[in-house]
Amino acid sequence: MNIKPADMLRAVAYPVTEAGVLIPLIVFWLLVSIAMWGGVLGRIFLLLVVVPAVFRYQMIVLEARARAVTPATPDIGFFNWFGKTWTLFPFVSALLLTSATVAVGLKFGTGWAILPVLFAGVFFPASIAVLAITHSPMQSLNVLALGRLWKKCGSTFWVATLFLVVASWLAVEATTLSFLWASLSWLLLSFAFFSLVGSLVEPYGLIDDIYVPAPLEKDAAAAAQDLDRERTEVLNHAYGFISRDNRDGGFDHIFDWIQKDPDPVAAWDWFFARMLRWENQRPALFFAQHHIHDHLRHGEQVPAVKIILHCRLIDEQFRPFHEDMPAAIAACDACNNPELATILKQN
Repeated sequence: MNIKPADMLRAVAYPVTEAGVLIPLIVFWLLVSIAMWGGVLGRIFLLLVVVPAVFRYQMIVLEARARAVTPATPDIGFFNWFGKTWTLFPFVSALLLTSATVAVGLKFGTGWAILPVLFAGVFFPASIAVLAITHSPMQSLNVLALGRLWKKCGSTFWVATLFLVVASWLAVEATTLSFLWASLSWLLLSFAFFSLVGSLVEPYGLIDDIYVPAPLEKDAAAAAQDLDRERTEVLNHAYGFISRDNRDGGFDHIFDWIQKDPDPVAAWDWFFARMLRWENQRPALFFAQHHIHDHLRHGEQVPAVKIILHCRLIDEQFRPFHEDMPAAIAACDACNNPELATILKQN
């Protein structure tokens, strides 16, 4: 498949021609600059918060370009280590590859440092492309998966290798500039690289049809443990929103997960139970209203009544959503709880 040079140039220039990407890039640049002026604490903040967030957003850009859509605008969630952990894996890979290059250069001389750079040029573009497609760090290290990607689109994917090698050289040359302009150069080169990789993948439709070997079947205990860990990541991410007075954002994150949870009914109960453990139980009560709504719309009257009773033990003023009142009262009557039905009728 042929990709026109003009398309490649547009892909490289995309981060500065798309306002939705350019603005976050500038914000990241300012954060990097501020962090470097902050002394030791600033450098710790840079390494643990800002740089991972940059890699996380660049993976979002890559995936969006592979789908030929506009990437989502980053929010405060990009600065924590919870949720979409797969997007942080390139940070680890890049750190190891850069460390290896520096170590080889110091031990054997600058000329030998080209070897790890060439290896990175072949491995890293394919690795992040597979990662964007599969969301699996293990698959991004799978030689077979990387080989399939190169076989499918190697006729043009070599451009990403060439760009990474050239960008690495330019990044070294940029160290002669002041840190303010050097950091901007590094960000521009990095964003351009991730955009280019995504754009090279898009014409082949790999985002939809790349073959990923089926994982070995897990036993029930291991599967349950994995599911619990994934739900915990979702809840921690949602807590970040809710604790900053963005309850709707936190709930939306949970609701999105529940739609794809392998056991949505159990997921509702799981999240409600975990929220009740928080020091502030108000979010759990608001979540319970949605939980009750879901039960009632599925005709599950007994569990809906149980949740109402549970919540009224925490706050006797608790009520389901106004639009759910008729169904909630009917559920109370059906469950032989006229006292609760009478209370709900009073509002």
